Amino acid sequence: MSTFLDRPQSTLVRRALFQVHIWVGVLTGLYIFVVCTTGAALVFRIEMQRTLHPTLFTPTKTGPVAHPADVIDSVTRAYPNQTVFGVDAPTTTRPTYLAYAGSNERLFTLLLDPVDARVLGELPDRSFVRSLQELHFDLLAGRTGRIVNGLGAACLLLMCATGVVIWWPGRRHWRGGFTVDFRRPWTRITWEVHSAVGICTVLLIAMWAVTGLSLTFPNRFRDVVNAVSPLAVTRTPESRVTDKTAAHLDWRALVDRACELAPGQHVARVVTPSSPTAAFLVMFSREQPTPAASADLSSVYLDQYTGKRLAEPPSTGRSVGDVVMAWVATLHVGGFGATGLRVAWFIVGLAPPTLFATGFIMWWMRVVRRRLLRA
Repeated sequence: MSTFLDRPQSTLVRRALFQVHIWVGVLTGLYIFVVCTTGAALVFRIEMQRTLHPTLFTPTKTGPVAHPADVIDSVTRAYPNQTVFGVDAPTTTRPTYLAYAGSNERLFTLLLDPVDARVLGELPDRSFVRSLQELHFDLLAGRTGRIVNGLGAACLLLMCATGVVIWWPGRRHWRGGFTVDFRRPWTRITWEVHSAVGICTVLLIAMWAVTGLSLTFPNRFRDVVNAVSPLAVTRTPESRVTDKTAAHLDWRALVDRACELAPGQHVARVVTPSSPTAAFLVMFSREQPTPAASADLSSVYLDQYTGKRLAEPPSTGRSVGDVVMAWVATLHVGGFGATGLRVAWFIVGLAPPTLFATGFIMWWMRVVRRRLLRA
């Protein structure tokens, strides 16, 4: 151990891990380049959508925000054969209403004017942003591509682990591993850039690999987290069905009833019942428009037939596992409201492509070029 701490280059373990690092990087480098570049771009997904579809994200009138029930009615009139699943109020990054409607065959993502609730249009099924999402999450290959993505995330995690061992320059020189001396020859600069960028971003890259695994294999990941830190089991409240032929209350009446139970707050989201026993859910924000990517929303569950408030799931103390599960998606996609954090996520997201480029140059010069010269 002391030999590794002082003269790591002379140890057999480091030399072996160096080979593993090189060849895993060569075999998966192009894949990592594509996935991480698209992931960095998707941090600004909403900005790209607003640029590509300006009419869907531009209010046509000024005035008070329309009642969510008017939005539901507007979608129902425009799509009479579809079911409205929910409505999201305007946010700090999306100035229009967002609604989801559809059936088992298709889901429509609709944008509506925030004042008169007029349907502005629907996000197309095929677009640049949608293709970018499918390339990042599924490699344009559906479920098979997502499984390959999971294996790629595991390789990326292996690269992080081996990279940390290879980076260690010894106790006397460890501070130099964080710097780049641009006075040296370009080949040495390439190595130092690779080392410095890698060690400075390794924790975030490892986080993306782990959260990528969670999105690819959600059930397995949940089981692992639950084994380490038991997850809270909650049951969503349900409406009481006394008459199978009964109809739910008017959406407006239900929203107004929820507003009475959350004075001083603003409607951020409405989720309509998905079954005869499901509850009517209204989520509230203390600010209007709703802060983008806000997780600080309060919920009111109502019986869809009587409008009576239903008991919310017990708010027991959250375990570490609950916190992990709550943050997995946000950390992976950079779903933050603060622009500065998203810019940081974008910049650091370009670290793996930078590591691939510098690593490929070093591999080419040290391995391929030498063999070509010998030949």
